[in-house]
Amino acid sequence: MRTYIAKLRRFLADIGPELHERLATVHGGYRLDILDGELDLARSNELWNEGRRAMSRSDFRGAVESLQSASALWADAPGQDVAAQGWLDHRFAMLREQRFALAEDLAAARIASGDGLSAIAGLPEIDDPNLAREKSAALMLVACYRAGNLPAALRIFAAARATLRREFGVDPGSWLQTLHHAALRRDDALLFSDQLLVSLSRDAEPRPQHSNLTARVA
Repeated sequence: MRTYIAKLRRFLADIGPELHERLATVHGGYRLDILDGELDLARSNELWNEGRRAMSRSDFRGAVESLQSASALWADAPGQDVAAQGWLDHRFAMLREQRFALAEDLAAARIASGDGLSAIAGLPEIDDPNLAREKSAALMLVACYRAGNLPAALRIFAAARATLRREFGVDPGSWLQTLHHAALRRDDALLFSDQLLVSLSRDAEPRPQHSNLTARVA
């Protein structure tokens, strides 16, 4: 641990002499102080909220721009190459869920702006026929329908329903079933509605990070 800490201190000093003092030795371990605006996760959340506000105003191009910038701050999967255990496993799982939710919101904005194929490609589970995430399934269904590929839209619903029944013993929720029925009826009024995509991005906003964040390594 001391060897890693020494290397990290040298790395911080190379970036800026003042950063050397950010990594302090404290009783029982080490403390890394991170100030406002320095944490990628906090900045990503700010951009995510900006994107959702743009969606609510039907500013879909602006939403895509903000959400793309937020997504770009996630370089790799959370916890990659880290041997986690206990509470850290739970934290990494939460971050993975947050990253996926951001990808779904970006997909919704892209579909609304007319870039449906790019939206589908941005969803991590697009190559997996067993879709357990109803929001992802809904976005893919809508994107395929808008692209004129009704059979693909219906296959997505069938895959999602099969997975939910097999893994959880439940049927798709009422809103996903509504989209399926709309596709069967070729209900363009619903499936081409921008308000539909706005509603798909109205989950709880990402929680802001606290100021003067302190990370402690015991």
